[in-house]
Order: sequence, then structure tokens, then C-alpha cells
Amino acid sequence: MRIFLGLLAAVAILLASRRFSLSESVGYDVGALFLLLIGIQLLITAALIHESQENRTPKPPTSADKHEPEASGSPGNQ
Repeated sequence: MRIFLGLLAAVAILLASRRFSLSESVGYDVGALFLLLIGIQLLITAALIHESQENRTPKPPTSADKHEPEASGSPGNQ
């Protein structure tokens, strides 16, 4: 899903840049501004989805965690 949104964002930003280059003599193009806004929103949405998916996946314990003995109780009881 995030790859699809990233591709859509890239297409929207490319179309916006193309329209901006064509409307250089006019000064601005409302359609290009709209496409640029949509592209930025799609990029942010893809980044949020990616971060959400990373937080949901459990991470395996690292090798350093396996070698450390588990402390039970307070630190003075060791």
C-alpha cells in the first residue's frame, strides 16, 4: 500500500512540475498547485503507513539481550 501511495505521489509531483514549467509565462497554475498538494499529502500518508507497520511488527531479540542474565528484584539483590 505504501509503495502504491509513493508511486502516486511521484506521478502527482512530476505532473505538477510539468505544469509549472508549461505555465512559466503566466506565473502560476492552480491545477499544478493542486497536484503538488496531492503529491505531498500522498507522501506523508505513505510515510505514516510505513511507520505504523514498523511499530506493529515484533522485533526479534538481539544477541546482546540473549547473553545478559535477567535481573530479578532490585539491583542490590544480585
